[in-house]
Amino acid sequence: MNYFSHYCEALLLYSMFRSLLYKLLTFLIFLLFVGNISTVSSENVFDWKYSAFDKYNTGFSPQTVISKDNVKNLELNWIYQFDSVEPLDDDIVPPEGIQTTPLIYQGIVYVATGYNEVYAINAIDGSPLWSFKPDINDFKNTEVWAKRLAMRSLTIHEDAVYIQTSECSIYGLDLITGDIVFELPETCSNIPGNNGEYFSPFAPTFYNNLLITRAQGNAFGGRGYVSAYDLETKELVWQWFSSPPAGGELNWGYGQAKLGNILPFENDWGYTNYIAGGTSWGLVAIDEESETLFLLTGEPANQFDAALRPGPNLFSSSIVALDINSGTLKWYHQISTHDINNNDPGWKVVYTTISVNDIDRKAIIAASKSNYLYVVDALTGDLIHKPIHFGPESYNLTNENTENQSDMYASQTKYVGEIFCPSQLGGVFAGMSVADNVAYIPSQNVCGTVLTRQLEYKGEVIDGYVYRLDLDRPTNGSIYAIDLSTSELKWQITIPDRIQSASLIVSADVLYSIDRSGIFYAIDIEDGTILNSIPFNSMGSAGPSIGADAKGSMMVVFPMGGGTLTGNNPGILVSMSVDESSESSYDYLLFAITLVSLIYATIVTRRRIKN
Repeated sequence: MNYFSHYCEALLLYSMFRSLLYKLLTFLIFLLFVGNISTVSSENVFDWKYSAFDKYNTGFSPQTVISKDNVKNLELNWIYQFDSVEPLDDDIVPPEGIQTTPLIYQGIVYVATGYNEVYAINAIDGSPLWSFKPDINDFKNTEVWAKRLAMRSLTIHEDAVYIQTSECSIYGLDLITGDIVFELPETCSNIPGNNGEYFSPFAPTFYNNLLITRAQGNAFGGRGYVSAYDLETKELVWQWFSSPPAGGELNWGYGQAKLGNILPFENDWGYTNYIAGGTSWGLVAIDEESETLFLLTGEPANQFDAALRPGPNLFSSSIVALDINSGTLKWYHQISTHDINNNDPGWKVVYTTISVNDIDRKAIIAASKSNYLYVVDALTGDLIHKPIHFGPESYNLTNENTENQSDMYASQTKYVGEIFCPSQLGGVFAGMSVADNVAYIPSQNVCGTVLTRQLEYKGEVIDGYVYRLDLDRPTNGSIYAIDLSTSELKWQITIPDRIQSASLIVSADVLYSIDRSGIFYAIDIEDGTILNSIPFNSMGSAGPSIGADAKGSMMVVFPMGGGTLTGNNPGILVSMSVDESSESSYDYLLFAITLVSLIYATIVTRRRIKN
């Protein structure tokens, strides 16, 4: 009886171990297979095709190879030194750093410098593949170019990487050879009713057969517009304008004004002979399901006296939704009426789904230069939360609510000589990231002063204003994590220098940031703990990206330097990664130990059965 009991016990143990061994082996083989797939894939997870990772501008990459468990082990792979730059003509303003987040696609890194040059770099070793170098000095022949240099994005569409050069010419460059396969010259030279100037730092956007473009020029009086072209014929399909034509109808846009949060204002903008603005200068987002294009517009021309443009000045300093096929206005949400102090939303709009009171809602997320976060219903333009204020208190600001302000005739005159915080460069100038119902927002703590000056414009001398940064005061940067479900602040950290134009990204529970002094940060998204910080002693003006080389190895890539107001520094491109081999060896060792242990247990059990 006792023998039989031992026999049954041993038989049961054998059966259990055999089943367990089979299941574990199957599972481990599956994990190894999946892991092998993930290290060689060139789609989605390991490609960074757009400036903010996707068409929604989330700045979130789902890769998990580089995580908060190993980000402290980041090591330098290679550094690429961009070519020296020919001296610029005296009247061209040099770029202030490289501001373009690199793209990583099928093992190649694509990056644009502040000098409108595009480089394709082998992600394995940092060797150059090709470069595109337009003659910047020739841009001066473009009638409406503001002689300002800035490059803030590239985008990949099908087999080409696209850039819009500073004078509004669009080029598609073959991904492998760099040959020009598409060209659309000077897209801002024939804007109806324009009497100002532009520069164009952002690449075009694509939807089906449409190429969508716009230009920046608020400070130069450029009329705000968005244009859509047929990608094959290069014919103009539609245009939408955010400000009225010069000398145009006094009640321009009166009908459209019924589609938003600000009530119509008779004679809005006044007689716009030489002032306009409201240009769309940030990254746009697309909702394919509703076929909606979301964008941000800038402030009215703030160098001119604001008293010349009475009214809220629709559709400046606004969040805007357009029908992407026709350019028809769906809704707008103006965040600052009759904007005097450059309180427009910065850098990019984010389209995402958030959960509020356990209900999923499609939302538009934007942040203003006066440190307000806007969470807006993507279908209607209505606020989901009231504007969320963060950061230091804002001083001398005109309007940060959703109602018409009482004084629509205000001038900058009342602010002359005063300090206001934040300045026109921020609060929020660089791009935020959004992941799992949380917005991660960079802000720069710097103040400014309003000063008067004489403007010579179109042969006429008029009174105007200039906004000077107050750099005598201590400046630094901050990062805020705000829960989009509750509108509450999760955490906030302060870093030594400003985050001026380097957008944040999130991946594998790590938030990445680069400040102006060139310090690279890896931050725990749960509580803001700095997991790693690496100084590069060069101007940090561009955000990082994460992607894989042709062998499947993941890396973090970002540029540094790249032009200042005092020289023609070409800049560098940096690649860092973690040593995956040690982790892989550990995984194989663990697997081997587990396998040997199970085999041993099986042998012992079988011997007990035989005995």
